[in-house]
Amino acid sequence: MFSFAQIVLSARGFVRAASSCLGFSFLLTAGAAFAQSVASDTQPQASQPVHHQLRVLLAPANNFISVEDSVTLPDSAARGEIVFTLNSELTINNRPRGLRELGAMQTTRAQGINETGGLGAPKTRYSVDLPRRRGQALELSYSGTLFDPTRQTSAEYSQSFSETSGIIDSRGVYLNRGSAWVPEFGDDLVTFELSVEFADSAADWLSVSQGQRLTENTWRSDKPMEEIYLIAAAFTQYTARYDSVLDASGDSAVDGEPSVEIVGGSGGGSDVESDGERSVEGGPQPRSIEMLALLRTPDTNLAAKYLDATARALALYEPLLGAYPYSKFALVENFWETGYGMPSFTLLGEQIIRFPFIITSSYPHEILHNWWGNGVYPDYSTGNWSEGLTAYLADHLFQEVEGRGAEYRKEMLARYKNYVGEGSDFPLSEFTSRNSAASQAVGYGKTLMLWHMLRIELGDELFLEGLKSFYARYQFTRASFATLAEHFSELAERDLTTFFEQWVQRTGAPELALSVTEERDDRARLNFAQIQDAAPYEFTLPVALHYSGESEPQIVELTLNQRAQGFVADNYSSLEAVVADPYFDVFRTLDRSETPPTIGELFGAEAITFVIPEGGGTALAESDWSTLAAAFAEGVDANVVSDSEIEALPSNRSVWVLGRGNRFAQAALTAAGVQLDESGAQFSFAESQVEFTQRSTVFVGRHPESDDLALGFIDIDQAVAVSGMIEKLPHYGKYSYLSFTGDAPTNDVKGVWQSSDSPLRWLNPELDAAPTLAALPPVAPLAALPPKYLASSLEPHVSALTAEVMHGRAIDSPPGETSKGIDAAANYIESAFRSVGLLAPGGRYKQTWQGELADGRRQTLSNVIGLLPGSDPALSNEPVVLGAHYDHLGYDAQGKLMAGADDNASGVAVLIEVARKLRRSFTPARPILFVAFTAEEQGLMGSEHFVQSAVNGLGEMDYYAMVNLDAVGRLEGRKLQVFGGDSAYEFPFMAQGIGFTIGVESEFPAQTIASSDHVSFLNAGVPALHLFSGLHGDYHRASDSADKLDYGGLSDVASWVEEALIYLADNRDPLRVTLANAQVAVAPQGTTARQASLGTLPDFSYQGAGIRVSGITPNSAAEAAGLKAGDILLSFAGQRIDDLQGYSNLLRAQEVGSQVQLTVLRDGVELQLSATLTSRN
Repeated sequence: MFSFAQIVLSARGFVRAASSCLGFSFLLTAGAAFAQSVASDTQPQASQPVHHQLRVLLAPANNFISVEDSVTLPDSAARGEIVFTLNSELTINNRPRGLRELGAMQTTRAQGINETGGLGAPKTRYSVDLPRRRGQALELSYSGTLFDPTRQTSAEYSQSFSETSGIIDSRGVYLNRGSAWVPEFGDDLVTFELSVEFADSAADWLSVSQGQRLTENTWRSDKPMEEIYLIAAAFTQYTARYDSVLDASGDSAVDGEPSVEIVGGSGGGSDVESDGERSVEGGPQPRSIEMLALLRTPDTNLAAKYLDATARALALYEPLLGAYPYSKFALVENFWETGYGMPSFTLLGEQIIRFPFIITSSYPHEILHNWWGNGVYPDYSTGNWSEGLTAYLADHLFQEVEGRGAEYRKEMLARYKNYVGEGSDFPLSEFTSRNSAASQAVGYGKTLMLWHMLRIELGDELFLEGLKSFYARYQFTRASFATLAEHFSELAERDLTTFFEQWVQRTGAPELALSVTEERDDRARLNFAQIQDAAPYEFTLPVALHYSGESEPQIVELTLNQRAQGFVADNYSSLEAVVADPYFDVFRTLDRSETPPTIGELFGAEAITFVIPEGGGTALAESDWSTLAAAFAEGVDANVVSDSEIEALPSNRSVWVLGRGNRFAQAALTAAGVQLDESGAQFSFAESQVEFTQRSTVFVGRHPESDDLALGFIDIDQAVAVSGMIEKLPHYGKYSYLSFTGDAPTNDVKGVWQSSDSPLRWLNPELDAAPTLAALPPVAPLAALPPKYLASSLEPHVSALTAEVMHGRAIDSPPGETSKGIDAAANYIESAFRSVGLLAPGGRYKQTWQGELADGRRQTLSNVIGLLPGSDPALSNEPVVLGAHYDHLGYDAQGKLMAGADDNASGVAVLIEVARKLRRSFTPARPILFVAFTAEEQGLMGSEHFVQSAVNGLGEMDYYAMVNLDAVGRLEGRKLQVFGGDSAYEFPFMAQGIGFTIGVESEFPAQTIASSDHVSFLNAGVPALHLFSGLHGDYHRASDSADKLDYGGLSDVASWVEEALIYLADNRDPLRVTLANAQVAVAPQGTTARQASLGTLPDFSYQGAGIRVSGITPNSAAEAAGLKAGDILLSFAGQRIDDLQGYSNLLRAQEVGSQVQLTVLRDGVELQLSATLTSRN
């Protein structure tokens, strides 16, 4: 766990973040109409908001609400009559002076970042006389039933959630502005205090609203809001505290890292501190932000995941953008599927919150909305800029961190190409919220690209400075695109009006063409044309110039603002290629050749034909295919025909061919490049072979009559899978092929065809062969999500264990000393386990015994064991073990300290910090034993004793699985190596899932070596894994020091281990063990037996005869003998090498100074070499 997330039981408390605004003044010189509109709407609104003092009674079983509202109107409100609106289902029970009903209003579409095009509740207009005295509240009392059933509001299938204008029932309560449950006096912003009571039938319910919680069901916002939300249900509540390092103004208040304290599940709140920032002598203290998870079904582990994710997101965005604007953030589970982001909380459906990828993708997006959309409000009348900015700083940023920013932007451009046509395009100034695939492609995708292009115009530093100052200046006010234009023009000290105007007010996008011609004096002329029908755009275009002999292309930035423009580059003769917009930085219409055919292209087609097999074909009835076609045809120009009704596929529209029994199935498969076997039951594509049986399969290719059209194929082998395919397929729009298995169905095969050559890619025609273009220089991301496990948490353990006082943690004595070092290390780990909160089995952390060392001496040895109990008594004797050895080798032959940083202070550091994280945030079903083993370097003595002896007071154990950490500190961008993956059927799938969820890739090497503690478990019949970051030249040398560790990689390893332990400890099913108690030979180790060294680094992935050398240790015997990386070592000292374990055993049998003969295969030729073994140390 990251060190700023410390999870302990504690009392609840709340401190609200204050905000500050900075003032600026600037005068634009532009005369365009867009710029002229700035003066009236770019200054923060200073008007006083309407204040509501709300007292609410809810009777969910009866759909009933009763409200008493004391309304304080702004002093600027005109005296006399004023008009307000209220839900027509609510009856006003009191008679304030001059109350008159003016009639029903026409129902309109709800507006806001959480709306998807649905209608708001029916409203009635009233007029009332204002109180005679300024500041006197208008008292309103009203009640009624509110029940608008959830329904899908959009005809388009691709992105529509169900929606309601407001609902109160036994499952929960959802009320927002569209519900009209609070009187609305025009479009003013509001402040409020909301107190909620429940009928006896819902006495255990909790409410949620934005702002600060005063008591269990009382909420207050002194910050101006656009609307007032009321959410309620029978929640189980989990809370945590996040102490930011920023004060309310966004400045650093204290040195160090944020911290979090998590509180267990409950159903209540508490009194809180007053709103604002705590102050003490010497300056402000850090703000304390309450984090909550409100779940409909108790789930401590799920809540902990989200509370951790909340802390990480706050730690990312506060330094980047400024202080989080609220005193809390809550994850709230809804009773229907939603993805809403409200001020200070998010409302996610019960399935959505359990998708593993949501926590690292959509969830940070919703948290970020508290800066954009719920912190600074978009002026919806002039366009919603906040969704694109939020997507850019969340979804896009996380892809950029992974090196996939260009790929993500290309996907945005492809969506625009596929989903937006002339009839569905609109300017950003008209975007309010997403209600279709086209509106998402424009409102999210085009706006995202606008922000990206602005970043290119300004540079990263100025771009981030502008975002931060914009947030500080316009917090809790409405801002328009014109506001943004003025703000960033002021910051950049140049007029950006044209930049904003063209992307905000115009529909469409530029289309580009490129040609290159040779000029005199060996120069190249780059010719660019904007070939769209509309007027040319003005933008910056990055261009990559690939010259022969250069390791990377030159990136130049050109300004295009005319229909046709030319630029000159030097050295035409050595210019191999020119690629325009290589990173997909410009919002433009992609040429069809730049995008492979995808499912989204068919779902975005404005006209489409579905061809159904007469009689249904192989597995489905014709009616099943008709149901699917009708679902996918809704809202578009579609026709459905039988394959017997047509002689050829329509040539003027895209087509779906349904069923492999269809007359046109072969044509569709051929278009997609798919081949059938002779039986027609199996198909091959993209180097894969898959059967149709019990599967649902989709391919998309180009229409044979037109490259602008797509030809798709769907086969479903089971009728029960039809409904699942209707629901799921539209969400896979970016893929060219898919295959699903089972009834659900579950996707297990997916991919995208390769694109053909782009018209923005020129290759020099004078070259004899097409060049292999150098990779583009990487682009640094704007920021990175803080790791779960910070270096500042891991490094102290490594430093302590590698200190001189530890004497290299040797089992045998250092020169002239007793074995104080190993005892000091054991004491350090025991203290850490106690501090973490692990239990001491039988009241003792140390498992101590007398062991016989390799030289025959007997010595007191100790494993250190900590226990995290499980919740299921039936699994109490089937624990998971996480282990790491803590001993090392002491001093080398020259008397130098062998600190053993990688081997294995790194593993112990991960052991302690994962224990800390899980102890405070995870309740496993089965126990977890955290074990620091001794005497691993003496032949796995500690782990062998552990598996053969009873653990202190725990009785007989039937170990479920073991994960071993040994030398995990030098990952350095490589894949994590996992040995022992074949000991349980589930292990490879577990590793694959972990990689997908957290992005840490692993691999199972073909070669292995039985030299670490997991082997003791394998020999006892327990499935076990050994995690390893890779060999290096410092292994078992004095140079294995703490300063060489990769703490970022160590954090990744810790995250991988955490996910593995959560999977194993919560898995109640037995693992399918594939060991059959097969013994693994363990060679005696001991310090003398390990001294002789050849100095080769093996390639664990090699699967042939002998071992392949991946590297040579400097100044080693191997280097002196002439061995090279890539050599294959076939024999050693006259003995054939069968595998890596055999080689290790042969080497152990040698002494320092022994001369050995080597048979080496190099480039297909066998060589005989001689080597004199040197000391490993």
